[in-house]
Amino acid sequence: MKLSSIPEKEIAQLKMLFSEREKLMKTLKIMDTTKEVKGFLPDNIIKDVIKINAKTIVLLKKQLSVLEHKMHEIITNNNKMKEQYELITSIPGLGKQTAIYLILTTKCFEAFDNWRQLACYAGVAPFEYSSGSSVKGRTRVNHFADKKMKSLLNMCALSFKKYDKEIAEYYLKKIDEGKNPMLVMNNIRCKILSRVFATINRGSKYVNIYKFAE
Repeated sequence: MKLSSIPEKEIAQLKMLFSEREKLMKTLKIMDTTKEVKGFLPDNIIKDVIKINAKTIVLLKKQLSVLEHKMHEIITNNNKMKEQYELITSIPGLGKQTAIYLILTTKCFEAFDNWRQLACYAGVAPFEYSSGSSVKGRTRVNHFADKKMKSLLNMCALSFKKYDKEIAEYYLKKIDEGKNPMLVMNNIRCKILSRVFATINRGSKYVNIYKFAE
C-alpha cells in the first residue's frame, strides 16, 4: 500500500471543465456548418441566419476562452499538476489539451504504473487474438478503450510523424520493411506514451538526445 497524493478536488473540477469544453467544441463545429448554405440559397433568405450564427460563434468562443483560462488556473494553483503539465508540454508535439487529459486520465500518474498499462487503457496496445494455443488472427487492439485518449494520441502521432525527425525516420523504415501503416502509427502512439512516462518519472523536461547522434 502507498499513500495517495492525488488532488481529488482539482481532478474533479478539471474533468467537469474538460467535458464542458468538449461540448463547446462540438457546438462550434455544428454552428460553423451554417456557412455551407452560402451559394445554395439567396442572400436575402440566409443573411439574418448568418448574422445570428456569427454572433453565436463569437459568444461560444468567449466562453471557450473562459473555460480554458479556468482550467489553466486550476493547474497553476496545484504544484503537482503544474509540474506534470510543464513536463508533458516540454515534449514537442504534445499540446495543452492532451497534457490536461493525460493528467486527468492517469490521476496525476498514480492510476497507472507504466506507459504499457495506459496504452492498454487507451486501446493502442495490440494483443494477439487467439484461442488456447492456436492463433486465430492478427494482433488487434482492445475496442473497449478510452476513445478520447486514442483520438488525442492519433493527432499527436500525425504531428510527430511530420515534425519529429526520429519518428519520421522510424515510420519510413517500417514502411520500407513492409509493415502495415496503421500498425506503425499505433507503435508511434505507444512511443509517445513512453516518452511521457519517462519524462514524468525522471522529473525533468524532455531533451531530444536524438539530435546529438546526428
